[in-house]
Amino acid sequence: MIWLDNARIAAILAVVILHSAVSGVVDTDLGSGYWWAGNLYSAFSRWCVPVFVMISGALLLSPARQESLGTFYRKRMSRVLWPFLFWSAFFLGWTLVKGIAKGKPPAPGLLALRFASGEPYYHLWFLYMLIPLYLFVPFLRKVVAHASRRELVVLTTMGFVLAALALIHSRLHAQSASFFPVWFLSYLPYFLLGHLIASDTRPVSPALAWSGFIGCSLLTAAGCYALASRAGLANGLYCYDYLSVTVIPMSASVMYLLKTWQRPLAGPGATGRIAGLTMGVYLIHPLFLEILQRVGLGPLDFHPAAAIPLVGLAVFGLSLIAAYLLDHLPVLRRTL
Repeated sequence: MIWLDNARIAAILAVVILHSAVSGVVDTDLGSGYWWAGNLYSAFSRWCVPVFVMISGALLLSPARQESLGTFYRKRMSRVLWPFLFWSAFFLGWTLVKGIAKGKPPAPGLLALRFASGEPYYHLWFLYMLIPLYLFVPFLRKVVAHASRRELVVLTTMGFVLAALALIHSRLHAQSASFFPVWFLSYLPYFLLGHLIASDTRPVSPALAWSGFIGCSLLTAAGCYALASRAGLANGLYCYDYLSVTVIPMSASVMYLLKTWQRPLAGPGATGRIAGLTMGVYLIHPLFLEILQRVGLGPLDFHPAAAIPLVGLAVFGLSLIAAYLLDHLPVLRRTL
């Protein structure tokens, strides 16, 4: 399925662009040219994580998958457990090193709390969400196998409605923290949607998909500015959430667009190899982003309209090389 390999590559590049754009939103004056550059890049790349979840759903909920419970758990847990442990320890150590270099080492209790709360580093929440999700995949397969397509559409729609309402409720009541083992529940609709889109035999309307993507991205950017102007940036960032009312249809539109992309990005062999390294790029890229910022090549060191994509591409390239090298080391390849 070439389009899923293409989707992995596009999604990881969007993740890197998204993280490169963050400083343009949070570290500049609201409404300035720098801020709008960061806002637009952020808004147009918000589909990245939902697409990763949908790719997993498209692959793992396929009717062709026939595995016993034990086989599935052995294969999947070995794929995520080692990266989870290694990179959690690595980035906690990175946090400690940075703190010592600044003369403000974090307390050991703080590092332990970050690990226990599911965010040893800002991007690792994804692994903390993914592991509980995988635990339920064998049972979700049975639901998919015995439910009609219409029933799955209704189930997925209800899941999105409840997840979106839960997000709004938490924002209204200033509840930003939650128990990380239940994070996956909010992403189950994306997981199911990935299967529904992958198995949809109807022709895709590129014009409709492009309209959904561009329209929802612009609404995300405009909504962030409007809310931030009225109620502060913290409230405006609601529009960026992966379960906001604009990001959900944006992500579905992008997934349908990616499904029409049937030619391999870099040739059949290279595309598959790069796609296989996307998790490694995801895990490593914050390190290179921070190093570039440290040496004066960050997204705000020149105008972010040009800096964000250039820094993002540089970080992507460096992370891809690092992931390739780690993948060729017998011990460390298990951490990807």
